[in-house]
Amino acid sequence: MTQSSTPHKKLKLLQVYRGIAALLVVMVHIYFTSAETLNQITFLHLFKTGWSGVDYFFVLSGFIMVYVHGSAIGKKDQLKSFLVKRAVRIYPIYWIITLTVWCLFLVIPGFANNQDLSVGKVIASLLLIPQKDKPILQVGWTLIYEIYFYLLFSIAIWLKPKHSVPILSGWLLVTFLVFRKIIKLPQDSFLLETVFGEMNLEFVLGCLAAYIVIKYNNSIGKYRWILFGIGNLGYVIVGVLAAWGNIWFSRILSFGMLATLLIIAITLIDLKDSPKIPDLLIFLGDASYSIFLTHFPVISAITKIVQKANLGKYFDGFFAPALVAVFAVVFGCIFYSLIEKPLTVFLRKNFVEKMFIPKAEGRI
Repeated sequence: MTQSSTPHKKLKLLQVYRGIAALLVVMVHIYFTSAETLNQITFLHLFKTGWSGVDYFFVLSGFIMVYVHGSAIGKKDQLKSFLVKRAVRIYPIYWIITLTVWCLFLVIPGFANNQDLSVGKVIASLLLIPQKDKPILQVGWTLIYEIYFYLLFSIAIWLKPKHSVPILSGWLLVTFLVFRKIIKLPQDSFLLETVFGEMNLEFVLGCLAAYIVIKYNNSIGKYRWILFGIGNLGYVIVGVLAAWGNIWFSRILSFGMLATLLIIAITLIDLKDSPKIPDLLIFLGDASYSIFLTHFPVISAITKIVQKANLGKYFDGFFAPALVAVFAVVFGCIFYSLIEKPLTVFLRKNFVEKMFIPKAEGRI
């Protein structure tokens, strides 16, 4: 969900797929919100598994950490720079949207769905602290995992490999045993779920993808288009089977593995072929974080307004939800252009780079 922070060559196709992942999440939230609020099934259930966009984001985050920040591993002096850059990239925009949504809920309680709006809940949400229920901005649950992964990666930066490898290997072993259900976490233990939950394995898969690209670039590069085809086709087939066939797949072993394959293939294509890609698609990738954070409040507000105004009969399964999707994406793009991008540039130039001169490593 976040973008790289070093002057590596921009991987344009990887950025396009970031945008596609954001669109999948938009569509799945339209699907479930329309069903719950308006009792309307959209797009023949096609986007019922759009949550797989989150799996792509998680794998991508792990990939970026190793591909971009791998050189910082074992170098304690780079830890502060890493943490500040990640915090500046994640928190300010998230805070703006969370506080806006909170204020909206206070003014129009009917939009809050009986959600806890206490000061304690606001603080936990803003800090992305593991919590029993979802944060005020519901998609923030993904960022809780994201922040936790950054802290794990910080261990690799802070400590020498001879110390960090045993610690992280132990964590990975426990997480894998939880995934295989050999170890069972206590019910409703949201803290342990964050620390050892199976979703963390997708970050690990991303790290593995980066290692493969860096280590075996030349040997597997000739298979990049085959891997690209398999990854895309697999994503579609698994998505359709899960949506229309109601077949259960492990997220890690299905979309997690396919996202790993896709990211390896996409990166190799970017590096070796430098494909020409329309600027609009790259822009959607650039705006994906804003789209991801803003779309759910927008979709929820629209469907509730339609419900309150008794306009549900005009909300069909195709045209109306398509308009909602377009509106949510355009809103996210405008937010990116007017708020996220200028604010990120300002913070980078006036805070991050000044703090670490002469060690500034490029853009966030």
